[in-house]
Amino acid sequence: MKSDIPLKRLTALRGADFLPLLGFPDATLVEVVSRELPSSATRLDTLLRLRSVHGQQFLHLLEWQHYPDPLILWRTVGYLAWIGQHEPDTSVLGTIAYLHPAADMGDSLIQRIDGQIVRNWHIGSIRLWEQDAQVALATTNIGLAVLSPLMQNASPSLIEAAAQIVLTHAPALQQSDLLSILGVFAEPLYDAYRFTNFIGRDRLMSSGLFEYLMKEREAEWQEREAEWQERTEIIQREAIRSLQQILVETILLRFPTAPMALTRDIQQIQRSDALSHLIIAVQQAPDLDRVAQLLREAAS
Repeated sequence: MKSDIPLKRLTALRGADFLPLLGFPDATLVEVVSRELPSSATRLDTLLRLRSVHGQQFLHLLEWQHYPDPLILWRTVGYLAWIGQHEPDTSVLGTIAYLHPAADMGDSLIQRIDGQIVRNWHIGSIRLWEQDAQVALATTNIGLAVLSPLMQNASPSLIEAAAQIVLTHAPALQQSDLLSILGVFAEPLYDAYRFTNFIGRDRLMSSGLFEYLMKEREAEWQEREAEWQERTEIIQREAIRSLQQILVETILLRFPTAPMALTRDIQQIQRSDALSHLIIAVQQAPDLDRVAQLLREAAS
């Protein structure tokens, strides 16, 4: 998963379900706000406007983080500062939800001078792998059920139970998108083909998000294939260079007076099988003339 689209869509659909994770289980979700930062054209799609138990409205930025980013703490502080400048009379909180241990950059932005801490910004954090998937499902909280494959104690049977929670409790118009997102999160534990058969392809295909995710996945596979092809070509080139060097050393070992021009001919030979054959043939060649002939034949 390269984009944040599933997470942003999940928050838009089930933002209120995440309030217990943020420490405000009794608050009311007023809306999920979308804000664009003009300097970087970054859109904040996970800014929640909440109302406390006593009626006070406040904002809570929820940053989903699924890849290592050393600047995530600074970025979050910057987002909060920008929001505060535009709504100075509204309290603004922020939480980073780390999806994987590799993405965890901590929850404190510490500034030191001469080894002394001069500032320590604490930012709320959630580490999903520390949450218990079975506990999440026991609440029948739809949003947490969709996130449950990323939690500890997740299993294929638990993923099926999460899907049943979506089918039983989620509004019909949300089900296709929620199931598509669940399938993305479940993939490391639950084969995508098996998941599609379990849910029903027609149900998933009715989601516009499913089509988007499939195109994204196809693009990822094409990118991986291109990278694999590039690595293969690099390995092949290195193997050719190694065989060329072995051939040069073999010739010089047998015929120390061999002219450097032979090296140029060897560089024209780009097939590993031909180079391997030549290494053996040179060891059996009676003289340099025969070696030169072999090289010309292989290069032609």
